[in-house]
Amino acid sequence: MKTISEKIKALRLSKRLTQNGLAEALSVSVQTVSKWENGISSPDISLLPCIARFFGISIDELFGYRLEALNQKERLIRFLYDNGMLRFGEFKLKSGRISPYLIQGVHYHNSSQIAKLGEFYADALRDNCLENSCLVSAGAREAPLAVSAAIALYNKYGCDTPCCTETKLLSEKALNVNTVIITDTFTSGKTLCEALQRIKNAAGKYPTDAIVCVDRNERTDNTFLTARHETEKAFGLKIHSMVNAQDIINSIERSVIPAIAYLDAMRKYTEEYKGE
Repeated sequence: MKTISEKIKALRLSKRLTQNGLAEALSVSVQTVSKWENGISSPDISLLPCIARFFGISIDELFGYRLEALNQKERLIRFLYDNGMLRFGEFKLKSGRISPYLIQGVHYHNSSQIAKLGEFYADALRDNCLENSCLVSAGAREAPLAVSAAIALYNKYGCDTPCCTETKLLSEKALNVNTVIITDTFTSGKTLCEALQRIKNAAGKYPTDAIVCVDRNERTDNTFLTARHETEKAFGLKIHSMVNAQDIINSIERSVIPAIAYLDAMRKYTEEYKGE
């Protein structure tokens, strides 16, 4: 496991920052950053939340706690939970269903959160060999995610990916490449279907793929199929989810996130509304 000095240095280098750049961002001296990275001193406890927030990680991750043991899905779930994008309680969805959890992947407050989400999307695009497609946001609220994913693809993988956040400009950018729609949560598929139709009207073709942060894996009211399968069938695209409802349950069981009090409710809800 990396020490906090090694962790800070690795995070700084991953963002291609100089020690002076990090010092300015945290309002400390460059000598202070140098001492941290060389293990001469450690950050004051009051600075830890600022450092973690700047890099878009939790304080536990800053110290390396369990980080090496977590897989990519668990890291994303932990990030969503730590940043208030995954919440537990009692929530009424647009469908009228009462859910024990709520996903708000666009519930970000600062640039570090958007940047980190962009990295997760970039990894998913890369894993599914979609890094050279034109990225288009499902709507205005997902526009920062599409842009952040495109930036992360360039910084992390050297892919100069076309990106479009205005549907009316899509026909020119997507002329000779496939398009991938970027969205956050997938429940009934209604919002995504509306976005797909807008893209078809603008570009003359539907996107070939969609990257979804969280697929709730819920069935529609009319069939036993998941909304994802229904949407894929109707529009001829492939939906790739970074995590799904079962992944969240698994993460609770493994204590990746402290939500054991909601485990039974999660199991019951998922069993009641799961689709095939």
